[in-house]
Amino acid sequence: MTVLLHEVPHEVGDFAILVQSGCSKKQAMRLQLLTAVGALAGTAFALLTEGGAAGSEVAGGTGPGWVLPFTAGGFIYVATVSVLPELLREASPLQSLLEVLGLLGGVVMMVLIAHLE
Repeated sequence: MTVLLHEVPHEVGDFAILVQSGCSKKQAMRLQLLTAVGALAGTAFALLTEGGAAGSEVAGGTGPGWVLPFTAGGFIYVATVSVLPELLREASPLQSLLEVLGLLGGVVMMVLIAHLE
């Protein structure tokens, strides 16, 4: 249920960004499908590098040692290079500050989750 509550607004937001960037609705849907297939492939890859379980002997349990930082870095890169400048362009100074604080809050949450996991 948590994944559903996260992913539905996430996908709607991605769709809106694609349409706003000039994609037709049909192109945006195709790109969303492509990213969903990529997410499934990435999940399968992460599970295979981990061997399906934490501490598995299949891959030596080393998967998350490089998969999680790589993934987090990708999200931070996309947020800071693609999404944030677009949001800041049309925002008031207060709204811009809130958006930057939201981004930093997300980074802090990723670090906390990584340390507490």
